[in-house]
Order: sequence, then structure tokens, then C-alpha cells
Amino acid sequence: MNQRQTNKANRQRLIVKNAARLFSSTGYNQTTIEMVAERSNVSPVTIYNNFENKTGLLLAVLIEEGAGIKELGERIIDQREHGDEEVLYRLIEVYVDHPMEFMNKSCWRQSLAAATASESRKFTEEYQNVDKTLCQQLIAVVCALYEEGVFIAQVDARTLGEVLWNNINQMFTDYISDDAMTLGALKSALRRQTEALLLLAMRP
Repeated sequence: MNQRQTNKANRQRLIVKNAARLFSSTGYNQTTIEMVAERSNVSPVTIYNNFENKTGLLLAVLIEEGAGIKELGERIIDQREHGDEEVLYRLIEVYVDHPMEFMNKSCWRQSLAAATASESRKFTEEYQNVDKTLCQQLIAVVCALYEEGVFIAQVDARTLGEVLWNNINQMFTDYISDDAMTLGALKSALRRQTEALLLLAMRP
């Protein structure tokens, strides 16, 4: 990457970071491209050229957040011990903790609605790929634990990983939809549900 490309990448990261802060503090609907541009010390045209529109910018925020989760997950996986199923609980905690460092519940609700309705194919596909990548990360760990003898032979490790990931997604959606539900309550429920699933699959 040459200096020009490096500068462009750094500028894009700054724009995304500032957009995330504004979306969370001000709200998605109230945040304008002009506000993000002013905070990032760039012109609104620069943002339109790089992200197409506000929805594209929002999806870029979600993509950046997903990349951060993946990196944290990789660190946890690299440090795990052979046959330690607790790695799954550590991953799940990162999967629900990290998104809330970027945006609050209200902004997440707006984000998911905007992502669903977006006509920005490029950023929509990238966002969908983030979700698939994290799902595959979790599945890979479940499969590794299966090979290490943690689960009974009859278990389909890939399917178990998919079920765990689908449950995380559903519970996170329930959490951001319920203003009264705390992050602690979400993590407690996920641990309880994950334990129930793993007890059915683990060797005695």
C-alpha cells in the first residue's frame, strides 16, 4: 500500500469512527453527513464518494465493529487450552459486549432496520459477510473441540455451532428490542442457554 492509499484508509477509518460516535450520541436519524464531515475535517463530498450515502456509512460502521469482534475472537482462540469448552463462553461474551461499545440500543435498532432496507449492495454484502465470518469462527471452534473429544460422537459439530450462533443473534435482537433488559441479563441468559445445549452434546 502506497502513502496515498494509506492516507485514504486512515481517513476512512476516522470517518467511520466519528460516525459511530455521532450515531450513538445523537441518533441515526438526527445525524447528518455534514455533521460527520465537520467532525472528521473532510468535505461531505468525500463521504459520499467513499460511502455513497448515510446508510452506506452506517453499514461501514457495522462492518468495522464486526472486524473488531473477529480480531478479539481470534486472540481468545489463540490463547485457549486443548479441550477447554469455556472458550465458547468467552467468545459469546465478546460477541455481545463489543457491539455495545460502538452504539447504544436505540442506534442498533435503527442500524438493523436501515441495513435491511438498504439499496447499497456493496456495503450490504460486506455486512452480511461479517456475520457469516463470525458464524464460521464459532463453528470452527466447536469443530476443533469435537476433534479434541469434548463432545459425544453423535454430535454434528457444524450444526451445533450454527445453533449457538443463531441463538446469539436472536438473543441480541431481543436485547436491543427491550429497553428494560440489561447487558448483564443478556449474558446470563446466553450462558444458561448455552450450558443447556452443551450438556446435551458433551461427553459425561
